Amino acid sequence: MSVFYYSSTTSSAGVEIFATVFATIFILVIFCAPLCIIDAYFYGKFREAKAKRKSFGVIFETQLLELAHAKGGTLTIQEVSMNTDLSLEESEQMLDSWVKRNFVNLRVSTSGDVLYDFPRIA
Repeated sequence: MSVFYYSSTTSSAGVEIFATVFATIFILVIFCAPLCIIDAYFYGKFREAKAKRKSFGVIFETQLLELAHAKGGTLTIQEVSMNTDLSLEESEQMLDSWVKRNFVNLRVSTSGDVLYDFPRIA
């Protein structure tokens, strides 16, 4: 009789473990699936914005090179800002990034203006 009692308690313990595991998985699926879907949506939007920003960078770089060619290979921050859709800060950031990559040389004129020379265009 004690063997039967032992086996019935083990059986109900197994059912309880199964129910606990099933409930845990069910709760994880119910709560995590929407979060995964939302995360995937925003990640897609982030990648799309990043690609768009990169294409804008290429457009501004092309405009900047055309402007440098038209101005004889030397530009100021103000010229870049006036002839593109970039603000003064964005123009300075773009030109400074080109100086750091050694595409453009930085010099100061005798009047104190900061000039950016494009050696391959001049």
